[in-house]
Amino acid sequence: MSIAPSKRWLPSLGSALVAVSALLTACGGGGSGQEVAATSYTQGQITGYGSIVVNGVRFDDRSAVVLDDEDREGRRADLKIGMWVEIEGDDVDRDRGVGRALRVRWANEFVGPVSSVDLSSSTFVLFGQTIEVRPQTQFEDLPQGLASLAPGAVVEVHGYFNAAAGRYVATRVEAEDDAEFYKLRGIVSALDTTARTFRLGSETIYYGEVSDLPPNLADGLRVRVRLRTEKNTADQWVAVSVKHGVRRPTLDRVESEIEGVVDTCTSNTSFSVNGIPVDASTALLRDGFVTCGDEVEVKGQIEAGVMKAAVVKKEDGDDDDERHELHGTVVSVDTATETFVLRHEVHGDITVSYDHILRFEDGTLADLIPGAKVEVRGRFMLGGVLQAVRVEFED
Repeated sequence: MSIAPSKRWLPSLGSALVAVSALLTACGGGGSGQEVAATSYTQGQITGYGSIVVNGVRFDDRSAVVLDDEDREGRRADLKIGMWVEIEGDDVDRDRGVGRALRVRWANEFVGPVSSVDLSSSTFVLFGQTIEVRPQTQFEDLPQGLASLAPGAVVEVHGYFNAAAGRYVATRVEAEDDAEFYKLRGIVSALDTTARTFRLGSETIYYGEVSDLPPNLADGLRVRVRLRTEKNTADQWVAVSVKHGVRRPTLDRVESEIEGVVDTCTSNTSFSVNGIPVDASTALLRDGFVTCGDEVEVKGQIEAGVMKAAVVKKEDGDDDDERHELHGTVVSVDTATETFVLRHEVHGDITVSYDHILRFEDGTLADLIPGAKVEVRGRFMLGGVLQAVRVEFED
């Protein structure tokens, strides 16, 4: 559907924000001629294009600074469905579901070789970590999805850690045949400062070539590690960088929303989501207390890196037939196959199937003609086709 993003490495959020602030001062926040101060923070998964849809909000990213995993300015085309992103924007109208992104950062979890695949359990293993594939997992350059993977294949994985199951859940998997470095996230164990090694899961990491280490490197610290693509003679992966593995906002926000999985639980009202501490002591818990592994949406305000929650809502996206959202212009319709092609300004032509559509809004099937501007809700299937369940005609 679009060009795969460059594979680079994610810095700490603090350094990223410093770099972006300087960039915005220089370029005027995407061409406005003036620096624009961010007043909102959103973290979540991209579930649609229009420009990008995150946590149900359609963010206009036309003037946004896009940062890739090396803190370099990227492109809007780098932002793909299934990626997890952080968005700093101006005021977000969540009732209408619209906002404007000023800065967008994306990150992946792993880049490396697959060691085994189990189709019966919908899992594969990479760096000793079990990674679960679900129906909504997006695949790129892997036309049969999980069945396209084989031991030795190098992939890039976007997703999150399910603490309750003790495994990662992939939201996006891309073939990555030309990776310059590998990447691994995990919790440090068996730290040996003499041998300069530690373990992440079942893998031994040699960090003797890294000079800039986290000052609090110790067992229990979550880190992200960039690796050489070949092991050393001691059968150890060789780190070229070791950074903190938790992405946290460092600037207070008037209005914030994060969506993700509860990964640690100190108490019923003190937990973390995607590594961000949440204080829910005064929050409205719409679905009762949360537990580790719950998928949640948290609204509130970031204060000193902690999400002061106002509302916590549990979510279950597995059975959401309207999970993905597209906005664009119809360029062709094939009534024989009951498909049409939707053109997006950044991601190009996307095929949409309407053979199981549930309803049309503000129009009928007869209005589905080239030139029509539409919003489409549905779910992406293997091969990149969106199975639509709702089409709304837009002005």
